[in-house]
Amino acid sequence: MSTHRTTRGAAAVVLAAALVTSGCGVGTSGVEDGGEAPTGLAVGPTLYFVDDDGGLRPDVRETGRLGTVVSAIQLLMADADPTEEGLHSEIPPTSTRTMVEDAGDYVTIYLPLSSTEISDVGVDQVICTAAAVVAASGRDVDDVAISVRPTHGDVVTRPCPVIG
Repeated sequence: MSTHRTTRGAAAVVLAAALVTSGCGVGTSGVEDGGEAPTGLAVGPTLYFVDDDGGLRPDVRETGRLGTVVSAIQLLMADADPTEEGLHSEIPPTSTRTMVEDAGDYVTIYLPLSSTEISDVGVDQVICTAAAVVAASGRDVDDVAISVRPTHGDVVTRPCPVIG
């Protein structure tokens, strides 16, 4: 009986050694190039405001860092006063924080507003501000779907009309 146990123990050790040395079956791959990293100093995020003709215009906030999509959108939502004369916001002020999901190939912005509280131009302000951060981070804006999801109303997915 002890010979049977010894044989089973040896078989278990051999099986464990075979599993450890065999690997998972996935071969090695070469080094992949992720493209050029953004260079230079970031002045700050570019927010988009509306001019007197109803067109979108960039307005850079000199924060000293690019930031993220969520930080730029929250700055846009909280800041109704553009630095440049003749610009205004179509986004109503809100104290509720905006949520952003940035998954690389898509960005979804969850607005604390219903679709009846924000104009189409206001939605474009949000989309273009997000697109500006995406572009400044080195990603191709054409490869990123940007959506705005209000609390009530349809989800809007479209490119920025002035970037791209």
